[in-house]
Amino acid sequence: MKLHQLTVLAVVAATQLGATDCGQVLKDPGFDLWCGDTLCAWKLERGTIERAPTWHEKDAGVAFTGDDDAIEQFAPVNDGDGHCIVFDLIADVDLGADVMLNIDIEGDGSVERSEPIPTSHWQPLQYAIAIAPPFDGVRFEITKHGSAHAVVAQIAAHTDASACDGLVPIASADPAPDGGRCGLGTDCTSGSCTGGIFGGVCQGCDSLGGSCAGGICGLGDPRGPAFPIPQTCVAVHAKELGEHCALGVECASTVCVEATCSSCDPAGAACAGGLTCDAAYTIPNGGQANRAYVCGAGSHLVATGGACGADTDCASAHCNGAVREQCLDGRACSTAASCPAIGLDPTPCSTVGIQGGSCQ
Repeated sequence: MKLHQLTVLAVVAATQLGATDCGQVLKDPGFDLWCGDTLCAWKLERGTIERAPTWHEKDAGVAFTGDDDAIEQFAPVNDGDGHCIVFDLIADVDLGADVMLNIDIEGDGSVERSEPIPTSHWQPLQYAIAIAPPFDGVRFEITKHGSAHAVVAQIAAHTDASACDGLVPIASADPAPDGGRCGLGTDCTSGSCTGGIFGGVCQGCDSLGGSCAGGICGLGDPRGPAFPIPQTCVAVHAKELGEHCALGVECASTVCVEATCSSCDPAGAACAGGLTCDAAYTIPNGGQANRAYVCGAGSHLVATGGACGADTDCASAHCNGAVREQCLDGRACSTAASCPAIGLDPTPCSTVGIQGGSCQ
């Protein structure tokens, strides 16, 4: 078995808890999980794929059936897991098929390394890469160009500190975004690194509540599931009921409770009309944080135009607004792929209520 060495850069990094499954980096490395005619754990970026037989009748693989195909998976692996990743790959690639394994550190769309998957007939191959810390997540992409036959049966990946001796690592091509880890301000797109060389975080502004041109330093949207919610410049009084916040001045209502824009504060002034200020959202999975609070939550008493987070708040039984979906940490999401992972599995993306709701 030949060891192909993929180069990837080394620097001193801050320690972070690992995010693999006992050292395993990729979910469904054998392409066994199919949701209808597409893969469950891998995202089809473009082109066409289909389930295909391999060298063993009980083992399926993924066939790239178009002339320009690509699948990807964002893995939450970080430098807390280790800086060396080993891939074990088995494929059936005919002459004329241009098949590549692309490495995109932190999933920002900039491919730092591309390696060919050579012409072979179920020959096991192994690749080792070393990635420069700090890094939070890697997008792995398999692409195929040309009309020739190409089937990949396995692309397993695991961390192994001893396999990268002598390799020159590569680093992310771009400075870290807001929420990324840093040692110095020059590591960040924003130029601002809080916390210093022993574990800093890139922030879009220096301190919560600080001044920003035309706004205030508040909470922004994370760039991806591996990144925390960052500090960034936001417009004053622009966030709706249910959006996350650090300060009341971020919210149209001027009230921020449990890091969520609310219409009232249970520890503040009483609600008008004898209504009680209570949580408008039910957070699934036993969660209690990141809930919006409204006067008359669940009472069926809130009048037309009053703030609401669910139909049960309103006398009309209709709360008008957009559905609010969020991860356990309060960030907005559309699927679980937008949420931070535990091991290789993302945490849930749950519908919690109505964002910016008002009773109709």
